[in-house]
Amino acid sequence: MPKIYIRNKIVITYDYTAREKYWSALSKHLIDKYGKNEYTNHQKVEKILIEAFNFLVGEFKTLIGEENSIGFFTYVYWLHEESLDLFAEGLSGKKIEEISETEFAMYRRILKLILEQGCDIDLTWKVSETEADDLAMDAKIQELLYIGSWMYVFADNIAYQKMVEECYKISFDEFGSLAVDWQHHYGILYKELLPLIEEDYRKATLDENAIQELIAQIEASFNIDYNYAGGIIWEIKKHHTKEYDVENLQSIEPYVLPLNLVNQFQISEENAKIFYDGLTISRKNKLTIEDAVLKPHSMQRYMFRPILVYNINGVERALIGENKFKESILVLATNAIHWNSIPYEWQKIKTIQDFINKKGNEHDKILENKIEQILKEKGYFYCRNIKSFKQLGKQGNINIDNELAGEIDFIVVNYESKKIYVADVKYNRVRYEAVGYRMDYTQFINTEKPHKSYESKLYKKVNWISENLQIVENHLKIIYNNSEINLAAFQVEGIFIINTPTFYMFNGNYKAITLKQFSSFIDGEYEYPDFCILLEENNDEIFIMVKHPYFKKI
Repeated sequence: MPKIYIRNKIVITYDYTAREKYWSALSKHLIDKYGKNEYTNHQKVEKILIEAFNFLVGEFKTLIGEENSIGFFTYVYWLHEESLDLFAEGLSGKKIEEISETEFAMYRRILKLILEQGCDIDLTWKVSETEADDLAMDAKIQELLYIGSWMYVFADNIAYQKMVEECYKISFDEFGSLAVDWQHHYGILYKELLPLIEEDYRKATLDENAIQELIAQIEASFNIDYNYAGGIIWEIKKHHTKEYDVENLQSIEPYVLPLNLVNQFQISEENAKIFYDGLTISRKNKLTIEDAVLKPHSMQRYMFRPILVYNINGVERALIGENKFKESILVLATNAIHWNSIPYEWQKIKTIQDFINKKGNEHDKILENKIEQILKEKGYFYCRNIKSFKQLGKQGNINIDNELAGEIDFIVVNYESKKIYVADVKYNRVRYEAVGYRMDYTQFINTEKPHKSYESKLYKKVNWISENLQIVENHLKIIYNNSEINLAAFQVEGIFIINTPTFYMFNGNYKAITLKQFSSFIDGEYEYPDFCILLEENNDEIFIMVKHPYFKKI
């Protein structure tokens, strides 16, 4: 059984037993429905990928539905709490050698998915009593990890297929086993480019005060002490834990939580309930398996809500982990509130909603401040948040914060390269998967509403600046008190400056520069590389040169 121990903590993986069972079943299903052929047509491939995803979702759902004991879900819950300990150790510098970072992240993601789905099931108090029971649970989790991993892989395949023309081809080998491969030069470049962005994730800018600000706002809006609201959970669990029980696995009746807040702080029962409801996943608000995979940043996920409510023998019981409670407030603060996301229950509290609106309005400024610091240190001529341009003499300002161009985040002049950069700053959410990348991609390139896409808006700004260099020159002469500035022979280039990596970087019509890259890019020392690639076509070898954007047919 693929159970590994990492610093005395258990992590479960899967082996080829699950592959033989489920990959064979998936391959047979697709052959029965579509035939054992090779498929390259874009629409057909996408259809087959969706069919594969739906098949695996069905298998995952069937396996979960077979389980009706609370013992199984408390075991998964315990494994997840163990994983949080390991995750926290990783943040403090202790590396995990026994499993890759990617596999560990997927393991944690699927544990969350299993726990969420348990909310739908009418459970019994049955728990593991024998070694055979324990082995059966491990085997079930192993299969769910295999199926779940491939659900996420196919979800990403579908996302790439929607972003890239003729992205994948599908075939079956002589044994009828499914194969999904990149087309054209895409696979080679994917392997070259994706590893390069790991450092960009680490260098991303975060709002370092967000956690403290969110906790302070929660306390002010609900008139409670946040530490008490969490700490009372552990006190209740201790009180009900018998000598031979594991305290962290103790469940409690969720209705008692708001009553404690009411008694302690004399607040209304409605507000106390709203607070805990915003942190709760139950059968009333959990997502389907499909939506949970395809909407990774939904606020109705265990990632954001640390309280799991299960129905056991007809009674609601809540499982709440101390590690998970801490993680959820961290994720809410760093990957939710800046994008106007908050549990929908909390939106009923006006001061919370006002706070979220404020954080949403200021999030670009976090990145802009870092950019401006770099520009000041390097001594470049630049303008920030330009809505109008000053003009020489008695002429009035020229307003562009309208249909002419719209507000421009930065204009930066590099005298050495004779370039003017017109930059839009996007403090984008951290994305680690293609499903998330596609959410960004549709903002940059909105095929349904092109005039609302980031690209079309940047095009308008670049076009206006290109046609009005004298106006820009006059403005710079005034704000820098420098009559020698001359932009007559300068080239104008539009760029996006982004907080964290996203697939648009590789395939957009404009360059998207991360904060890590920005300093060297603005100096002219960093440029998107060209790739000379050797391909085999019809038994012939050919060299092709691929320039940015990279994932386009040549």
